[in-house]
Amino acid sequence: MTVAPSDPARAYAPDGDIEHPPLAPLLEILARLEARSLPHALGASGLLAALGLVSVVNDWDITVAAPVATLVEVCSGLQFEYSGNSGCHADHKLAFERERVELIAGFAFFVPSGVVRIPTVITGTWQGIPVGSPTAWAVAYALMGEAENSPRRRARAESLFDVLSRGPAEPAVLDTLLAQPLPDVVARRLRAESIASPSFAREHIQCERRDPVEDQHPVQVVDLVEDDAGREVRGLEM
Repeated sequence: MTVAPSDPARAYAPDGDIEHPPLAPLLEILARLEARSLPHALGASGLLAALGLVSVVNDWDITVAAPVATLVEVCSGLQFEYSGNSGCHADHKLAFERERVELIAGFAFFVPSGVVRIPTVITGTWQGIPVGSPTAWAVAYALMGEAENSPRRRARAESLFDVLSRGPAEPAVLDTLLAQPLPDVVARRLRAESIASPSFAREHIQCERRDPVEDQHPVQVVDLVEDDAGREVRGLEM
């Protein structure tokens, strides 16, 4: 699932030193994705580091809006481990142990009411890496925290929700997420923090006042959740 970039020209510049895996192996893998025009963005601890919320990145988590079969093809010749749906995770992953990189194909979670698909959105760059959406990852961490009863993941969700309360808002991402079967506790929190954002009302109104011609071409959303056999399962377009 992808939505339009929030502010791809933004350059993240966290204070202090960030401990992280080598960049060169990551950038080599990302170059393969870019060569195929596959939307991708940094998430998890890398996103938190770009926002200045943590000082250590253990590995690079990259969400990719593409079927896992495409990622296997793109990464041909590299050593990686494949993993499919597991627990609350409704996506597929390629883990590169040497490079300390994980590619997440069709980022999504199983919830009681179905599947929540987390959009891949570029909000800027950090050290040449496309950075994902704080809004999307706040929801992702909240879902993992609830499903796994993980205080650590809940704390990370709280940190990102605090970022949302201070803006800038991401109305397209909010609308995409709130249209999905989020658990009530997560949906309520997302609505509360989005409304509290000082820029939410202004940006949301601007989003709703689009030119009628533009409304004929809504933001493209592509569902790329797959079953364990690697078959693509498409949901509704939103």
